[in-house]
Amino acid sequence: MHKPSEPIRLDPTGHRLHEDTAHLLAAGPATLVELPGGITAWSVTRYDVLRRLAADHRVSRDARQHWPGLGEVPSDWPLSPFLASPTVLNAYGSDHHRLRAVMERAFAPGRTAVLGANLRHRTEGYLDALGTPGSGRVVDIRARYARVVASETLCDLFGVPEDRWEQAVRAMRALLEPPSDPGAAAAATEASMAFWAALLAEKAGAPGDDMATTLLRAPDMTDEERLLALVVTVAGGVPSATDLITNAVIGLLRHPEQLEDVLAGAVPWPAVVEETLRADAPVQHMPLRYAVEDIDLGEGVVIRRGEAIVLGFGAGGRDPRRHPDGADAYDVHRRDKDHVAFGHGVHRCIGEPLGRLEAAAALPALFERFPGLRSAAPLEELEPLPTFVFNGRTELPVRL
Repeated sequence: MHKPSEPIRLDPTGHRLHEDTAHLLAAGPATLVELPGGITAWSVTRYDVLRRLAADHRVSRDARQHWPGLGEVPSDWPLSPFLASPTVLNAYGSDHHRLRAVMERAFAPGRTAVLGANLRHRTEGYLDALGTPGSGRVVDIRARYARVVASETLCDLFGVPEDRWEQAVRAMRALLEPPSDPGAAAAATEASMAFWAALLAEKAGAPGDDMATTLLRAPDMTDEERLLALVVTVAGGVPSATDLITNAVIGLLRHPEQLEDVLAGAVPWPAVVEETLRADAPVQHMPLRYAVEDIDLGEGVVIRRGEAIVLGFGAGGRDPRRHPDGADAYDVHRRDKDHVAFGHGVHRCIGEPLGRLEAAAALPALFERFPGLRSAAPLEELEPLPTFVFNGRTELPVRL
């Protein structure tokens, strides 16, 4: 088996995200990488290999069953939240099927359609709050619009009473952006978990057509699994929808000729969403999966039983083997926009239709209200999120 002499160290600051992707894509069907804390894993970024492994029953997300290295991971490892919590994200086999079946009921097509209609109704208010078209006012479109769309859509999905949406959004922020002080972070997380537990308890007496009620009515879920199902939906749903919308705005502002074609109706908005998912996906490298048995990928690369794997779903859309005509170029006119931004196989993102819906509602509304929207800062100088897992910017200042 071929192994590189030194693992590639993924940049934890996010500044070399696409450069790292290009390096990994050229390195083979899989290559060893060093994660924060010195943990080593196999990185897979090629489109075809990603699809193959994501659908392979010999690949697990259950660290407790299938990763011998789990015992060596310190409790404060920054990627620990991705590892051992008893959620659909980390389940394997029949346990995964049990949890996923409940989650899929919460994201049923009829419910998603209602969420979309509700979002389109709320969007006018979000845009009113930004300011007057042509005023020249500078606003952070990520915080003031994209994140609001993502957070309040989950409030609607969960069945949070509207008079407590502001409290629910604070509970989401506590999970996603905890204070730097360990004591304050622990207190914020505890308060957030108490909010979601109280929501589930309330649904026993006031059920609705919502995710919290669906979880509460699932007889084969534990209370912990119900609570963590809400938490994992926040952890995945808010950042991914926020950055999908934000990255699409950046792509269009960076290519005004493409934006002009979109606004003229020559390119449909769903094409913008798909090209953003392909070229600038909000989730880049998803830790971790584990080999249940030896897996031969060819080209001299064998992932041994018990070894950890990082699937670079965002990188797959930029694979020149799949997109030989400028895989790293953002082009809404591109006919083939195939990607694996939502994953593949049994762990494919359950909220995929909702994420697409949020972007497809938010983007045209924004540019129709503010056709003269432009960046208020050099796009190439925007600060990336300090992570290699997610792909986004800390802010996007625009001038209305």
